Amino acid sequence: MKIENFLQKKHILFTKEKEKHLVIKEMVERLEKLGEINNAGRYYAQIMHRESIENTGVGRALAIPHVRTESIGASKNIFAVSQHDIDYHSYDNVPVRYLLLSIVPTEESTKYVYLIGMMSWIFMDNARRNLLAGATTAAQVYSALGKNIKSYFENIDKKKISGIDYIENLSGVPSYNLDILIRLDRLYKLVEKGEMSQKIKSKIIELRKIVDQKSLVYYDKMKKKSLNPFAILNKNACTECHMEIAPVYLAQISESKHIAVCNHCGRFLIVL
Repeated sequence: MKIENFLQKKHILFTKEKEKHLVIKEMVERLEKLGEINNAGRYYAQIMHRESIENTGVGRALAIPHVRTESIGASKNIFAVSQHDIDYHSYDNVPVRYLLLSIVPTEESTKYVYLIGMMSWIFMDNARRNLLAGATTAAQVYSALGKNIKSYFENIDKKKISGIDYIENLSGVPSYNLDILIRLDRLYKLVEKGEMSQKIKSKIIELRKIVDQKSLVYYDKMKKKSLNPFAILNKNACTECHMEIAPVYLAQISESKHIAVCNHCGRFLIVL
């Protein structure tokens, strides 16, 4: 996956605006000038309405204003670098200097999850963020983003499957299904050790019938890859791939009663 899959160089914007709403307005209008969208005012209103419901300042000087819609056929993204600190009321109280604005068709949610996962990963680390901070032209910003995105994929072990493709499919699955999957996994471990009694076989069949089928298919896929399907969320990181979980996902996990998945290695996250 390359930066060209998400952004073109023409989608890099330097802004002199000092207010959140003015920067967002400038970004949407730039997309219209580039011929990416029609009726910038409509999308601006939708994005600002969403901002009034949920602040998208995710921390580390990054904001991700966005809206999902059925009025476009492909995602439209634009990245802005502000010359001023923008008071965005982010959860860490750090002023925003970088904004990724996205207008996302409903059916492209998975691609958007990829993009947000990568951007969050970039801003988690000082060295990666500083590479971007040292860029003073659109070409330099584009190059810095491209290098960081390349590093992102290099840091994901190729032997691990990515759960990002499946996050949308698993969304809404109640968390109690995770308990069933853990019990099922323990039974399979007994089988791997050579214990295959009729009682264990019957219990496996019983659990496979009652667990949510979406999560079961995902579990089976992980097992075929010879992976431990589970990891513990510890100090904001996955204990298996040792990658920090993106702030945007941490917020969702803390507020949700559904199954959580590591946005890097794809393992089911056990939140203690």
